Amino acid sequence: MNHIVTALGLIAPLAIFGLAFEAANAQANDMFPTRAAAEKRAKELQCSGAFAMGSEWMPCKNFDVYEKAIKKES
Repeated sequence: MNHIVTALGLIAPLAIFGLAFEAANAQANDMFPTRAAAEKRAKELQCSGAFAMGSEWMPCKNFDVYEKAIKKES
C-alpha cells in the first residue's frame, strides 16, 4: 500500500506539470504579431476578439476566455 501512495505522490506533480506545460505551449503558439491574425485564430477557437499581450496579440477577448477555449479544443 505504501508503494502505491508513494507512486501517486510522484506521479501527481508530474501530471500537474504536464498540464501546465501544455497550456504554456498552447499560449506560445497563439501569440501573433497582428490583431487580425489573433482574431482569425479566435474564430478557430470559437471565441471572438483579440487582446494585447506585450507587443503581440492573443485570440479571444481576454485571457480567461482564451484559457477556456483552448481547454475545449484539446
